[in-house]
Amino acid sequence: MTQRAEKSDGSRLYAAVHQLDRFMNRLTDILAFIGMAALIGAIGIVVVDIIWRRIGGQSLVGAVDLTQFCVMAAASWAIPYAFSAHAHVTVDLIGKNHFRAVFRIIDTLIPALCAGLMAFLLYLSWGRAMEQWNYGDVSQNLAIPMILFWGFLLSGMAISMLVCLVHFLKLLLTNENI
Repeated sequence: MTQRAEKSDGSRLYAAVHQLDRFMNRLTDILAFIGMAALIGAIGIVVVDIIWRRIGGQSLVGAVDLTQFCVMAAASWAIPYAFSAHAHVTVDLIGKNHFRAVFRIIDTLIPALCAGLMAFLLYLSWGRAMEQWNYGDVSQNLAIPMILFWGFLLSGMAISMLVCLVHFLKLLLTNENI
């Protein structure tokens, strides 16, 4: 058996990371589906509001609040899916064929850097969300607690951070030259 096969297939750590990766993929798939359903709901609210304005001559009460709420869910829960599906944009400026070893190291470190960035953004957002919680801020028309809006954002960042950490561990365990 080769060293890489022992490292990848026989390791309990690799098996645990692989299971965690599969769980995170399923979780992000579900969240993205819910987020896209919320986006469809937001579109529906806007369409109903437009029709109601034409027929009834007035706007639908709470349409802006509900639309914002739905868009917040869709955007915040799509971010972890993008990390999980590796759907981020990459640019090849130099050429990976010439510097394979360097780019393998960089490609392995990128998820760790992304996890760090998500952790930092989560930390900053948590402070602002707690301010909203303490002030008891609510939305303008329907009085939806603003902490619910922040809940989508915070959960999206936390799950994104976990997805990046799991991806980093997976890359670390599969790359034999690092």
